[in-house]
Amino acid sequence: MTYVQVVALGRIGMRIRAGGRNPKRRGAVAAVVAAVLAVAVAPTAVAVPGPAPEPPRRQLIAGGHVDLAAVLLENGVLTVKGKSDSGPFDPAATTLNVTDAAKRPAPSSPAYDFLGVPGGTPIHVIPQAFQPDVLWAGWNTESVPRGALADNVVDLTLRAAHGPGRLEVYVSGTDGPERVFSSHDPAVRTARVAVPTHAHANWAFTAPGVYELEFEASATSISGSRLVSPPARYAVVVGPRSAVATTTTLSAIGTPAGLELTSTVTGGPPSINGGVPQGWMEFIRHTAARDEVVAHETLRGGSASLVLPADAEALAFTARFVPAADDLVARSQSPPVTNPGAPSGAVVTGVRNSYTQGEKITATALVTPQRPGHTVTWWTRKAGATTDRGTGEVLSLTANLDLHGVELAFDVRDQGGATVVSARPVVLDVRADVPTTTPPAPTTTPPDTTAVAPPKGASPATATTQPCVPTTVTRTAPPGEVEVVTDGHFDFGPVVEGGAFSARVKDDRQGSPVFRDPASYVFHLGDAARATPPPGSGLDFLGSGPVWTIPLTQRSGVPWLGWNTQHPSVLAAVKSDITLTLDKVDGPGELAVYGQDPFGGVGDRYFGTVAGFPRATTVPVGQSGVHVHAVWAFTKPGSYAVTFSIGGSIDGRQASAKSTLTFHVGPGDPKAARTGTPVVEQVGRTADGKECALPSGLASTGLDGFAVAGLVVAAGLLIPLGFLLTNLATLAGVRRRR
Repeated sequence: MTYVQVVALGRIGMRIRAGGRNPKRRGAVAAVVAAVLAVAVAPTAVAVPGPAPEPPRRQLIAGGHVDLAAVLLENGVLTVKGKSDSGPFDPAATTLNVTDAAKRPAPSSPAYDFLGVPGGTPIHVIPQAFQPDVLWAGWNTESVPRGALADNVVDLTLRAAHGPGRLEVYVSGTDGPERVFSSHDPAVRTARVAVPTHAHANWAFTAPGVYELEFEASATSISGSRLVSPPARYAVVVGPRSAVATTTTLSAIGTPAGLELTSTVTGGPPSINGGVPQGWMEFIRHTAARDEVVAHETLRGGSASLVLPADAEALAFTARFVPAADDLVARSQSPPVTNPGAPSGAVVTGVRNSYTQGEKITATALVTPQRPGHTVTWWTRKAGATTDRGTGEVLSLTANLDLHGVELAFDVRDQGGATVVSARPVVLDVRADVPTTTPPAPTTTPPDTTAVAPPKGASPATATTQPCVPTTVTRTAPPGEVEVVTDGHFDFGPVVEGGAFSARVKDDRQGSPVFRDPASYVFHLGDAARATPPPGSGLDFLGSGPVWTIPLTQRSGVPWLGWNTQHPSVLAAVKSDITLTLDKVDGPGELAVYGQDPFGGVGDRYFGTVAGFPRATTVPVGQSGVHVHAVWAFTKPGSYAVTFSIGGSIDGRQASAKSTLTFHVGPGDPKAARTGTPVVEQVGRTADGKECALPSGLASTGLDGFAVAGLVVAAGLLIPLGFLLTNLATLAGVRRRR
């Protein structure tokens, strides 16, 4: 029961006792008590003594890799959550920020009329490919086990989208953009996503402001049951991030028992909760001696009310709005309402508990009774020194750190300049401008060292209790043992082994990453990879005939190869950039590896053998490494041996490694592309040299002891990007800013 209700019941109880022997009066008062008690225990929002709870701290994500909709299937229940390189996040407690680094003019091509804005209009676009200074958003079904759902597919639906402009999600391709989700077109709301998949696309927001997106996943279980996830809501701030202003009002109505206060808050983003601010309202009582929060109440429809007994000490009351999401919705405070039975006095109102540097401080003088012809004179005091701040009922100051800890008050002076009453000083609290939140740090788990069955092709493990240690061996792999891959996600890049670089291919096809020697694979580009660039596409450097491409977005039937610098051993030992150099290409045609911007234009030219292409690209490492996908285009069918050098600095020492990727393009026998290839592998060995089974996922990785310990982190950082429904030979955009 609340403080206010306790006071009310106490007064009613006294009236019952005062009723004496009058049974009618006792019965009437008892009915009132019952009514009050019914209100007290009703499951509705009621006033609670004291200040409102502090709003929960929200996570802010303004850059890097994030999956807005990560679909999970746990214990037969389908859910949609968020996932970033730092770990999972709760959509309801996270703000995503698309900064002005993503702003660009809308295209004039009729192919982009679905954006709904004239060409040249500034819009914000999350690009389909990684940019260091822009949020990189996608979705995935990687956590859904294969075989658990009918046809291994999930329908991902944009159930609702509210904001100041349109949201259009699309993939760039040689035939133009392919739409995936639309806030304005009900025919473009659902994407059928294969399991497992990790997809990225272009997300275009046509106006700055706050957007609310709601996603839902649905599928059919293997047993035939229909599964539908609860909707997941996401708050996305496009452009500069600041809390949207609100306005709080307070009214007072006299009652036989005292005073009824009613407060309403308006404003905030129209796109969030239907434009009705959510949170709490605090009711503040001002006396000559102190200010105190009498009670707070959860807002219902933007309003809250409080009934108080008659108060002979309070000069005034104010209401203060505390938002549930204070990084999106700003706090506000009502003008003071004078207590009808107020005693003589003066009080400073309108000053908040704390301010951020640069905010506006607005203080209002409340004087009871009103004194016509008198002057309100404001002053501040710090370390015993008083500064005159001017006259008038309202005082405005800009919050700066010099005002922190300063006392603020006013005097009321008569026409002769004599002080007739002074307000009690309030102490200002001004804080430096700091980020609202920081993402949670990733957590690590020690690797599983339990012996498991050896990988396919390995010798049976010897039963032993000795530790199984990864051991590097080099052997010659017959053509029949080289794997021909036609699907799935792979990344080429360095690992650090024994203080030196080694080239590895990260294989994400089984959900847990495995690192292998590039000589273990032949990447086969068949008919699904064949395309003919149309005239005027800007791809003249590829010639006029058909080309075979690995697109930017993963597609079924095409191996999806990128490169990255995110292996834990690299993050630990490499502080400089890494250079990826194309040494030579042995094959029947030319190779071009390039990106495209979100509107289909050719972006960065990474490396290639065609005229105008460089032979090397720089790949940053930084704190979390870089994961890049681009278009790999081969101009003629046949087998290609593509040799790279990886160069950089390991713990301050220059180091390099050389490796060859093999591709087979078009018809023919892909296995013939490699003959008698030396393969470097990791196998399990005990201290006495006997074979043993490495923990699952570590076989053939080429990991040293440090990397084994960091593999769990790598599994969270290096996320496979899965195919998106498209029949296009997608040549989608990567635009890197270095």
